[in-house]
Amino acid sequence: MASDKVPTHQTLSAVLTGDIINSSGLGPRELESVRLSLISAVGTVRGWKRGLVKGQIEFFRGDGWQLLVSDPAMAMRVGIFLRACLLASGLADTRVAIGIGGVEKSSSRKVSLARGPAFVLSGHALDNMTLYSSIAIEAPKSAGLFASWLPVVGHLCSSLIEQWTRRQAELVCAVIDPKRPDFETVAQTLRPAISKQAVAKGLRGAQWHAIHEAIDQFEDTPWEAVLAPDTVKGCLNRDNQKRLPGSAAVHTGP
Repeated sequence: MASDKVPTHQTLSAVLTGDIINSSGLGPRELESVRLSLISAVGTVRGWKRGLVKGQIEFFRGDGWQLLVSDPAMAMRVGIFLRACLLASGLADTRVAIGIGGVEKSSSRKVSLARGPAFVLSGHALDNMTLYSSIAIEAPKSAGLFASWLPVVGHLCSSLIEQWTRRQAELVCAVIDPKRPDFETVAQTLRPAISKQAVAKGLRGAQWHAIHEAIDQFEDTPWEAVLAPDTVKGCLNRDNQKRLPGSAAVHTGP
């Protein structure tokens, strides 16, 4: 298991590792189309925040892929967006395993040359993913209760995503932008254009409100504090607990 601490020669990041679901049923051209769709989606993610994506998305073992995200708070939004893009294309779906932790600082643009606990956690999450979920999130033990709850959040979001129609996935792709476009804007960007009422109805069917709340909470989490090495019996110490928004300190004994 990766170390709980983030040494000074590492930066707190998120590693997303995934593989294409039912890839054995895809021909070479179809698999290449899936890869191009993921590359295009990552290009969109780059526009969300400067420096958010480190290097390029890399592919391995035919149907596997990996992405390094500099801001761990954005990891859930990125992972769900990648799935939504594939589902909207009608090409395929993908499993997504998110590991949050340290990544060694490197000048290389190749993700495969980077190392650190975040890579270990992401790989472990993918290897241990069950048939009941296609999103896994794993953090170091120093995250305390967060480390226990994160996998559950991933499972719940995945259960909702797996019910999406292609149209609902397309709507999520349009509305998940961190700039929070309104329904009128989303309606006009679709081809053919639809009404904002149709956008609202489609997103209700996709249970977007629940997924969006999970993304917002994920992004509001002060990950630097959550993963601080000074913990008490696996829980955040009182100083770090005070940094958590909207929550009282967890009792850790006298």
